[in-house]
Amino acid sequence: MKRSLVLTTTNIFLFQVGWLVCILCGSQWALLYTAGALCLHFFLSTQRLGDLVAVMLCLAIGLAHDLILIRTGQINFVESPLWPPLWLVCLWILMGITLNHSLLWVYERPYWAAALGAISGPLSYLAGVKLSSAQWSSPLTEVVPIIAFLWLLVLPLHRFLSVRIKPYVPH
Repeated sequence: MKRSLVLTTTNIFLFQVGWLVCILCGSQWALLYTAGALCLHFFLSTQRLGDLVAVMLCLAIGLAHDLILIRTGQINFVESPLWPPLWLVCLWILMGITLNHSLLWVYERPYWAAALGAISGPLSYLAGVKLSSAQWSSPLTEVVPIIAFLWLLVLPLHRFLSVRIKPYVPH
């Protein structure tokens, strides 16, 4: 099997399992799983610096996204009332490793990425709140459009910043 296919398949698997681990098992297991997933991903990846940039940008955008939701009173986290909990931070890190690999097909198309984000972002948060210690602080009729709007921007913003930074990243 070609290395790229192994990486893409592993990448999909790492993210999907990671989503469940982070949501269902909490911060300690999320941190352990994410550390292992990062080690495996970066071992297999041929574009380590590009992936590192993707992860760091995803983490920064994700923290801003979740701080907006927390500070505007849309969502509460039992274990961390002022900041996103570690398990949610780990989810952003895991998403960052998908953008140059298993999600590249949509990530390179800004309009598709915006549409997919506006649909899948709220669905992921709805499922995550049902399965985790998170709680909605506002009615869903208010929260879902806000999350959809934010996710309309998340992937295109990440791509925009990534393209601007890429010339400065050694190959």
